[in-house]
Formats: sequence, C-alpha cells, structure tokens
Amino acid sequence: MRLWCVAGLLLFIFIVLGPAPQEPDAAIIPVAAGGRTAAILSLPYRVPTAQVKSALEVTALNLLNRERMAAGLPALMPHAGIRAAARGHGKELFANGYLSHRSRDGRWPDQRVKGLGVRVSVVGENLAYAGDVREAHQTLVASAAHRKNMLSPRYRRTGIAVLDGGAFGVIVVQDFSD
Repeated sequence: MRLWCVAGLLLFIFIVLGPAPQEPDAAIIPVAAGGRTAAILSLPYRVPTAQVKSALEVTALNLLNRERMAAGLPALMPHAGIRAAARGHGKELFANGYLSHRSRDGRWPDQRVKGLGVRVSVVGENLAYAGDVREAHQTLVASAAHRKNMLSPRYRRTGIAVLDGGAFGVIVVQDFSD
C-alpha cells in the first residue's frame, strides 16, 4: 500500500497566502485560517469504521521512545487526555479520507488538546497514513521535520492514536506536549 505522510510544512505555522478551500478535493491543498496554514492530503480511502487499536498504539509508542533513547533523550510519557485528542482526530481523518493538522471544524492540534482540558503550553503533531505501524514509523523517522518533532527535548508527554482501517491501512497520529 502506498504510504502517505504529511510533509514537514504541516508541522509549522506559515503566513497566509490565499483563501482557504472548504473541502479536500485535490491531492494537496493549502488551507489557511487564523494566521496558520496547513495542507490537506486526500487519502485513497474513507474508512468510517476504522477502529482504535490499543496494542498498535503501544507498539508506536515503543518505537518512538526507542528513537528518543538512541538520541540520548528521555522517553515520552503517555498521557490519556492527549491520546484522546489524537484518537478523535485520527477517527475524523479516516472517516473523511484526508490528512491535515486542521480539523474539519477548524481546530488545530493545540486547540483539540486544550479543548479536552489538558493544560499544556506547546503541542506538536505528526500524522502518517501507511500499510502498518512500522511502515508509518519508518517514514516519520526518515522525514527531517517529523523526526525533529519526535526528538524535541521540549516534549515530555505524548498521545498516540493508531486507527486500523483493515485492508486500507492505518492512520497514526502522534501528539506531543510539554
């Protein structure tokens, strides 16, 4: 299965360059709102019945923390509230067939996390669509921007969601915070 990983430009805030489209109707579309810009990557499938897989989330967390420990960084601690935000976003992404840091209702990762009552000052997010969790992890590690998020010493907590679309692959959402 072809792997889709949101490009590094999705990890950062950019200057608004034009009007924001309303729907993900092309492969990659810039979306701007409130001084932030993201992109929407259309997926080849919509899977409204994708299931959260806790065992795969543990695998993804272990892979992430191995990268951090190999780089001399402490492991990230799992956080239930941050994971809830990641799971909610992952379900939305698979159900609607797109990848973007911006939710359809206009919220960004920090707004989704804080909206659940989690007290944080910074939030980062990595997204991947792949055949399986290990493939998603390898692609995130191979991307300089995603790897930078994974290895940021600023982050201490994480919430990881893995949504299993069966034959249609997985979506992995890694949310990071201080």
